[in-house]
Amino acid sequence: MSNVMAILQDADKCMRCNGCVISCKRTWKMKALNPGVHKTAPDQRVIIKSQNRIDNGPFLRYSCWHCPSPPCAPRCPFGAIKKQETGAVSVDPELCNPGGTNNGKTCTYQCVADCGRGGYPKVGSGSDTHLAPKAWKCTMCYGRAGADDALDAAYGNPLPTKSSAAEIAAVPELAHWPSCVFTCPAGAMKYDTKANILAELYLNGSHGELHNGWKATLGDGSMWWASKKLTTFVQPKADPFIEDHVTPMLAGLSGSASKLPVVPVLVAGGLFAVMARRQRHLSGQGEG
Repeated sequence: MSNVMAILQDADKCMRCNGCVISCKRTWKMKALNPGVHKTAPDQRVIIKSQNRIDNGPFLRYSCWHCPSPPCAPRCPFGAIKKQETGAVSVDPELCNPGGTNNGKTCTYQCVADCGRGGYPKVGSGSDTHLAPKAWKCTMCYGRAGADDALDAAYGNPLPTKSSAAEIAAVPELAHWPSCVFTCPAGAMKYDTKANILAELYLNGSHGELHNGWKATLGDGSMWWASKKLTTFVQPKADPFIEDHVTPMLAGLSGSASKLPVVPVLVAGGLFAVMARRQRHLSGQGEG
């Protein structure tokens, strides 16, 4: 029986170096990084987004949440998406066939439409090993732990770890850390059992009273965020328009109830400003 694992990101430590993004791409042989672009895409399994301004922290990792009961998995007509015992929601690119038909059922990108967390997976040509369009997303590096000879042959050696021998003896899954966690120079991400992650965050080991100095948490399934400085999080979304314009405005309110009535005004004003700027840009192009 496998342990259910999870990733916790400490938002106070992330400095948006993009090390996790690059290591993920190299580990899974995804397409090369497009500098300066921070958006969900077939070639981008994980991205780092700001909670305040586009170039200022705090920064949150955005990727698949690995839902407890992922809606994407049962809808795939090819059975390419599976919820693993380790908690990871994996996608088998050999089975994935976007737009194809299986037993009378046609793929209409149901996995994308059914994602309740903001837009993963993404379908497209995102990998150097699979040139045809496939569904791509974070899999918590499931399958790169030395147990799958086919994956090892395709992608290289099993992933490394920083866990001690005693920790690995207690939790065998710690013998191989996800690439993003292992690479992070700030130590902003932690890979452990979901039970240990929840015990770190909550007094009773599940949703409830926070302890250990944490002031704000967010998460579900096998992906969690926490901060000892912030008092609230705005859920990271895949839509760049929401992330880069609406989310910073809402996060700036810091959860104050007294400011809630101004939220619609701020959002409407922000949207109007963005549309006006876009219109000016288009008008300028037309004049040239």
